Amino acid sequence: MEDRYILKMVFILSIFGIIGMTILSGQIEPNNYQINEINLGMLDEKISIEGVVENIKQSPDKSTYFLEIMDNTGKINLVIFGKDAEDIQKKNIHIYNLLNRRIKILGIVTEYNGNLELILRDSKSLEIVA
Repeated sequence: MEDRYILKMVFILSIFGIIGMTILSGQIEPNNYQINEINLGMLDEKISIEGVVENIKQSPDKSTYFLEIMDNTGKINLVIFGKDAEDIQKKNIHIYNLLNRRIKILGIVTEYNGNLELILRDSKSLEIVA
């Protein structure tokens, strides 16, 4: 009888735990980093940085943007792929108008040709600070 009671309690607590984790997982913000703190051990991790857009380049097919972001510790490239760039521009924010602006971004750490870079998570993950 007591084992059955314990089993029911464990089951109920497990259900509440799963529901709680599901609800809270969407509210957990990634850590904010300085650019010089980003390293290979962070590959595929979601992080947040803030910095000034120093340079903007576009891919030959004009579908992808490469923004060079600088803070007081270093520089890193931010990659914005076509769909996200389109969504950003639908909000009346032209990518080239971000030049020399301070932005906060949420991105995923990747490595390309031996250099670390961030890929914008989605179009909502870019915020103009100043």
